[in-house]
Amino acid sequence: MGAGVTLQIVPRSPKSQDGKNGKEFEKMALSLELDKEFEKMALSLELDNADSNNENYKRDTVVDLIKARWGWLLVFFAGLMVAAVVVEAFESILRDHVALSYFVPLLIGHGGNTGSQSNATVIRALALGQLRPSDVLLVIQKEAIAGAVMGGGLGLLIFVFSFLWSGMSSEVGLTVAIALPVVSIWANILGGVFPLLSARFGFNPAVTSAPLMTTVVDSSGLVIYFLIAKWILKI
Repeated sequence: MGAGVTLQIVPRSPKSQDGKNGKEFEKMALSLELDKEFEKMALSLELDNADSNNENYKRDTVVDLIKARWGWLLVFFAGLMVAAVVVEAFESILRDHVALSYFVPLLIGHGGNTGSQSNATVIRALALGQLRPSDVLLVIQKEAIAGAVMGGGLGLLIFVFSFLWSGMSSEVGLTVAIALPVVSIWANILGGVFPLLSARFGFNPAVTSAPLMTTVVDSSGLVIYFLIAKWILKI
């Protein structure tokens, strides 16, 4: 997975021998080579995703398609079942504070979105040789900070909005405002670490890490949200 980047030496034009024009020309050449390398790696990851039964769609039977997709569908199904169990476990909180349910899709969606961004960034860095599976602590640190800043900003908007909308109390607004950065940090860390773990154990990060991250974040994000609600609302 840790393919390196091959830099092509591009001849300089007469106008780019010295000074600013020369440096800009070199940067453009390097950028183009990195883009080409990333495109090759992305194509390689897509090809790795196709096993021997999946190489020709026209020849595949419906049974072949089901076999190829069944495993991850079971993972998704298990994750959704866990999420349903979590919601049922905190049913009393939702019954007493209905406004909390308004933001369940927001929490789950935000966790999945920010985790997917982290996941894609780390996979790209692995493909370009910028990261190795051993760089776990570096990824955790950077993704946690990024998640805290992004989630905190969105949470602040929700908290301010709670004073302007009669449909929710400031306590619910504060609950969401705290839960958003916490879920964002958690999702970012999972999205960044899962590709490294996949690469370390010989799996294709592009195939395994994103579905696993989404499944874990959906259920664990709800647990985080409801536990914070119990703490803020003193239930």
